Amino acid sequence: MRWLTYCWLLIVLFGCTQADQTPPTAQQFAIYIFDRTAIHQFEGPNHNPTAALQTIDLAAASIVITETDLLAYDWPQQQLRIRNPHGLSAKDRPAEMDIEGFFVIVFNQQRIVMGRVRSNSTALAADYPLLLDTIESYSNQEAISVYQLRSNSATIRSAASHSFPNADPAIAEAVKEHLRQLGKLVE
Repeated sequence: MRWLTYCWLLIVLFGCTQADQTPPTAQQFAIYIFDRTAIHQFEGPNHNPTAALQTIDLAAASIVITETDLLAYDWPQQQLRIRNPHGLSAKDRPAEMDIEGFFVIVFNQQRIVMGRVRSNSTALAADYPLLLDTIESYSNQEAISVYQLRSNSATIRSAASHSFPNADPAIAEAVKEHLRQLGKLVE
């Protein structure tokens, strides 16, 4: 009887220990994409969406790109290969994914980059970060989008390496290390 009591205690202790531990890489990186109606604060004389995106409820995002959707992140070019949500092709996906959207990149529950989603072919002068929809490809019957992350519109056509559009080098290095641990970083 005493042996059975010890077994139950061991099971309970093991269960409590497992419940308290979350994997270190559990969805620490995500991109939230919002449509124009969610960013009503953006409309007006100040066309910088940063203020609106600092306070917007992340639950209002129409699309959330998770670490699972992120296939690869080319760090020198700041280029992201992303599995399209729900396997949508470019012509079927919502406009906020290419020309009418706004985005917030969240890392460790902190908003680290905020800006606008645009098509790479769209002429736009902006002094805030841009997530540029560049091309779409297919791999194993799966639609994949390629986006470029840029600090501002002046850096769109530059052939040089691009920096992560957050001024804090510690945050950039933490994101880079996290992507490396996930096996999704291209250096």
